[in-house]
Amino acid sequence: MSEDISSKAFFSRIQEKLESLSKMERKTAECMMENRDKLIYSSITELAELAGTSEATVTRVCAKLGYSGFQALKVSVARELVSQQDKIHEDLTAGSPPEMIIDKIFSSAIHTLTMTRKALDGKAVAGSIDAICRARRIVVIGNGNSGAIALDAQHKFLRIGLNVSAYTDDHMQMIAVVSMTKEDVLLAISHSGSSRDVAEAMKLAKERGVTVISITDNGISPVSKLADIRLYTYSQETKYRTYAISSRIAELTIIDTLYTGVSLKLGDKAIQNFEALEKALVVKKY
Repeated sequence: MSEDISSKAFFSRIQEKLESLSKMERKTAECMMENRDKLIYSSITELAELAGTSEATVTRVCAKLGYSGFQALKVSVARELVSQQDKIHEDLTAGSPPEMIIDKIFSSAIHTLTMTRKALDGKAVAGSIDAICRARRIVVIGNGNSGAIALDAQHKFLRIGLNVSAYTDDHMQMIAVVSMTKEDVLLAISHSGSSRDVAEAMKLAKERGVTVISITDNGISPVSKLADIRLYTYSQETKYRTYAISSRIAELTIIDTLYTGVSLKLGDKAIQNFEALEKALVVKKY
């Protein structure tokens, strides 16, 4: 019985399959081998541009190499490059004192916020605020880690009386988008920018004339390409982690920025909702 391809290293898979790939697929695979470090940081769109091919070609190559998708390929490559410990944090070990853990995590969050602040486009923020203020209905979507950010956005905008709902289930996202119109806004959150479910919901929203805002990590990605307005975080998440840590803080801060901007623009309406909310919640506290 031949060895299961899932157990083979990235380089071995490519060497085994290279001759059976088409010209453009081979070009993509060779680009992957030559740029393994960049590969871990790249979105599928960026890799396609680097290789001079297409996203569809990258997807086909991933499948022919035995991966379920581009993200699975990236995770596999990362596993080959680093130790198990590095997947938690490359600068920390099991023996790291609490003071060092505190310093590393807080420094990373501060750096991410500083870089995101410098990179954030004021015009895109202003456009997002205007669109949200005008919207008849706001739908916020995000899966996995981004789902928590979507729920935070729902919580914030509900506090100022907006018609907003957050969905973290892919089926519910499509159901919600089907009833949206050109008077509505879809806020799509995906750190990687490569969430297939989020992208599919965005495509449907675009077909219905909905204004689409994205929050993704810096760089071109399938999700950001679909958006009318693009908001970017800028983080140097360790390339070995698939779980975003410091970038989550930046995403929450962008939500807070939009919430504050919308509140200021709504003026008296927002203030009235603040006051009504305080009165309604007073019985919930001792």
